[in-house]
Amino acid sequence: MTLHRSVRVAWKGLASSKLRTFLMMLGIIVGMAALTIIMAVGEGTKAELARRASQMWTQAHITVFAKQPGVAFVPGGTSLEGLPPTLTTDDSRAISEQVSNVAVAAPAVFKQNVPLKYRERSFQAGRLVGAAQEWQTLRSYRLLEGEFITHEDMASSARVCLVAPTVAKELFGDDEALGATLRIENTPFRVKGLVAAKGTSPMGFSFDDWVIIPLTTFSRRLYNITYLSQIAVALRDPAQMRRSAADIESLLRERHSIARPQDQDFAARLAEDLVRAADRSSRTLTIFLAIVAAISLVVGGVVVMNIMLISVSERTKEIGIRRAVGAKRRDILAQFGAEALLVTVIAGWWGVTLGVALSLALPLFTKMHTAFSWQAVALAAVSSIAIGIVFGVQPARRAAELNPVQALRAE
Repeated sequence: MTLHRSVRVAWKGLASSKLRTFLMMLGIIVGMAALTIIMAVGEGTKAELARRASQMWTQAHITVFAKQPGVAFVPGGTSLEGLPPTLTTDDSRAISEQVSNVAVAAPAVFKQNVPLKYRERSFQAGRLVGAAQEWQTLRSYRLLEGEFITHEDMASSARVCLVAPTVAKELFGDDEALGATLRIENTPFRVKGLVAAKGTSPMGFSFDDWVIIPLTTFSRRLYNITYLSQIAVALRDPAQMRRSAADIESLLRERHSIARPQDQDFAARLAEDLVRAADRSSRTLTIFLAIVAAISLVVGGVVVMNIMLISVSERTKEIGIRRAVGAKRRDILAQFGAEALLVTVIAGWWGVTLGVALSLALPLFTKMHTAFSWQAVALAAVSSIAIGIVFGVQPARRAAELNPVQALRAE
């Protein structure tokens, strides 16, 4: 029997029992749709994380983070609580002056969960940031109104601040935020700027509930500290990034009198490494979800096999008649194999179509990011064929091995 004839006979067999065919397809459709959506969400999340990581880090080619010796470094976990008092503005100045490829070194210090107050309203800032004027460029802050921290603010330890959108909404509501006075740790600060929304970082914390004040004000007027959370470094020649990072590490080890690697109280991280780390996190999640979707596809394949086995039992007489008029075992095998392939390929096509449609709709109703992936289509095609072959073999073999005489006697 030719391939064309096998497919045509298989199509007639499927069309003769539409409900049974639909039930076979249903599990595959759901599994393929789930796999397509997961891959689209994975690709979208990956692209969004890369965008956020680039926005957060790539203007600063290297970031030096303070950390406790012997403790694993965690990006984003650099609030002043628990940090060693060893990374200082003198270190920042030394990096700028003594590492030849460094264009700018911008120090900063963070404190988490800081109480704010405006009139009768209270709010807790996710982070209070003490930063230098270069921070705006190195961390890609865009202003909606006002101006960023200036050299004059730093020199005078001015009590001025910039607020992110969530802070402005929660504290000021419909009131004009620019020029208003809020209290940080019960100290009055004038709002001199509103920063644009930046969303969530690759580490999962929000940028939009931050307050930024001059580094000198943070250190001298509020908390009386001399140390930093991090130093953002921009290079003259980014192609020399790894060499410059090694030079910075060597300089700081000498300044901090560090002899053993395990005693190191800082971590110098390259922007590209931090972006890759964010990408690995999203990829791990995508793989896990894809495994879940693959399990649903296997379940769908088992359903196809079981229903086809029932179909073979119900169509025993039909198989006997075909064998009696000259059909060979390989013809019966080809017919039922083609039925399994048709079911899974058509179901796979519908599943991918449904998955793509839902992927495009998700960003309209949720905060999920999705991106169409040709990999999903290719994987669906391969999976459909594989499921059809793997789970269609047993029913096809059982049909082909039926004794024609006994099959004709079946009622």
